Amino acid sequence: MDEARRVLKETFGFDNFRLSQEKVVERLLVQNANALVLYPTGGGKSLCYQIPGMCLEGLTLVISPLIALMKDQVDVLKRRGVLAASLDSSLGLEETRAVKDSIRDGSLKILYIAPERLNNESFMEMMRYVKISLLAIDESHCISQWGASFRPEYLKIARFAEEFAVDRTLCLTATATPEIASDICTSFKIDEKDGVFRIPVYRSNLTFLVETATNFQDKLAKLEPILRNRKGPAIVYVTLQKQAEETAHALRDAHLPAEIYHAGLKPEERKKVQDLFMEGESSIVVATIAFGIDKNNIRHVIHLYMPKTLENYSQEVGRAGRDGLPSTCHLFLSAPDIPVLEGFCRGDTCSKTSLQLWLGEVAMKEPDADGALSFSLYEQQKLYDIRANVLNLLYAELELTHGYIRAATPLYQTYDLTPRTPKSSELMAKDSSPAARATFKRLRATKSKKGDGWKIDVVESATDEWPREKLAAQITQWESHGWVDVVGSQVRARFQVLKPLPKATEERAQIADTMFQGMVTREEDAVSRLKKVIEFATQAKCLSHSLACYFGDSTVVPNHGMCGHCTYCETRSPLAFDASSSTVASPSRLNAILQMCRDRDDPRMLTRIAFGITSPRITAHRWSGSNPLFGSMVDVEWGVLLDAFQKICDQEGNKPADPRPAEKAAGVGSKRAASTSSGTGTAGSGGRGRGRGTGAKRGRFQY
Repeated sequence: MDEARRVLKETFGFDNFRLSQEKVVERLLVQNANALVLYPTGGGKSLCYQIPGMCLEGLTLVISPLIALMKDQVDVLKRRGVLAASLDSSLGLEETRAVKDSIRDGSLKILYIAPERLNNESFMEMMRYVKISLLAIDESHCISQWGASFRPEYLKIARFAEEFAVDRTLCLTATATPEIASDICTSFKIDEKDGVFRIPVYRSNLTFLVETATNFQDKLAKLEPILRNRKGPAIVYVTLQKQAEETAHALRDAHLPAEIYHAGLKPEERKKVQDLFMEGESSIVVATIAFGIDKNNIRHVIHLYMPKTLENYSQEVGRAGRDGLPSTCHLFLSAPDIPVLEGFCRGDTCSKTSLQLWLGEVAMKEPDADGALSFSLYEQQKLYDIRANVLNLLYAELELTHGYIRAATPLYQTYDLTPRTPKSSELMAKDSSPAARATFKRLRATKSKKGDGWKIDVVESATDEWPREKLAAQITQWESHGWVDVVGSQVRARFQVLKPLPKATEERAQIADTMFQGMVTREEDAVSRLKKVIEFATQAKCLSHSLACYFGDSTVVPNHGMCGHCTYCETRSPLAFDASSSTVASPSRLNAILQMCRDRDDPRMLTRIAFGITSPRITAHRWSGSNPLFGSMVDVEWGVLLDAFQKICDQEGNKPADPRPAEKAAGVGSKRAASTSSGTGTAGSGGRGRGRGTGAKRGRFQY
């Protein structure tokens, strides 16, 4: 621990650890044991792995889904003289090459990656030769399938830690309920009694304020004086990229210098905005939740649009006042926002027909030579009109609930090789190992030499003697020698088969029904979490105490659970808010969408068009983007729209205008498609029955 204290002082400039940081570091360095850190945003989680990372021999691998946060932490560490880097999609070829070289030669101490990097076959092969002393997993609550933020790729992190013999693991999160914390401990083999370190979410320097607004213009009228009187930097959170653009332009028109940040911007544009915000003393950025940043003097976090979960809210308000000085968190409630948020809770679910066709392909697929099943998820998304996140969840359900498969490392079908030196080709030709000779022979035989490099399809080039895996491993070996730069493409997901998949149509139909009802349950859970946000903002309880109770900290707010400076504590009365609305589904807009899209086999797809939620099928037909009908009915309740489109599809036979590609591939005729599609575009009993008729008045959340 003496070395840890020296690093704390000399590198980070602190005389002492905060709260339980020292105990966390001691558990990792002295006890060599795994740990879970439950600190609120800004609570000092990063030091818990950065200091051990500098004390341990080998590499500390940090997995985080937030690219902006990765970049920010790497920049800070580099300024402090720490050998740190990130490996992400924002890097150019030369930067990527330099990072990989520093990993291989052992000079790099801390590496940040996104969870998806574990799907990269080349990266995984490289890491087999690297000593990983510490694996740190940020946002580790994403591993819990019961949480709002479940991400199937987090399942692979737990396996990675085991299969690569990682010395010790540190899980970190700001937003885990007690149930989710227990899930994390189970997945990463953490002792729940001695290995969990928690700091309550309550921070006395944060003031929570909530107010209502009738519409966007009313919000702006209330937002502008807040920003004009701001005491420092401010983040204005919105739900959609379009809202970020609209809000920032309105603020600029009011002579408030607002920047825009969302995932739709180019990497260089996001970097510019992030740098401006970090450098400014009174900067304003309007952002979606893609904006995660570590800046200690943010004075205002404003939710212009309500967050979908209290987990999201807690994480985002936690970015305010990290320096301990007073900061304010504003939350606006507006009835017109509710259908938008509920629509996004419900908009991911695919049709039951799509699910049945997808399951048929998976079940009937012949295994590859190694016994695994491999699929192009990109092609499946297009073929079955299933969004990427939903497709990943479906595969996870086949694994976790039904036990048929287990996800393995994906593979690339095609590799682009670019020489790094004028002698690269000669060096590869002289490589005398059998694998090198076989691979180079195939490179030359593909006749796809591109410029001064090569392009090879390792699936087509494979033989029984030289399977795809050996060819790919040799290509990775050449890259590690520094002879070529390699870029893989046409990724295929791979799954080990644990037990025979169902071949009988009836059995598959039963499983598809179960999986579809699981998606409906997820919809209802998401709507329930949305409802909890409204309850939090409107109940007769101190806002600080209410948020702390949600995360299991019922005794941390002083004065019998009264912070003394939130909206409720100031007024001693709950916020009056009526979430109902009487917006109707315009018959003319319904008809316009039906005229544009002649398909009648999927009411959910038609509802997504009206709501402004894209899908592979919608994108392929150019019904999204700048199309004026896309999102033209976003202010109407999802259930109202779904019922209206369902009725029309039923009347017109539930048929596509032309056979869908998936039905052609499966040999499904339009008559059969019609017989299986009726009612499958809805959520069954769980997805209908709210707001019958196109003119129904909403009254779901009355507070």
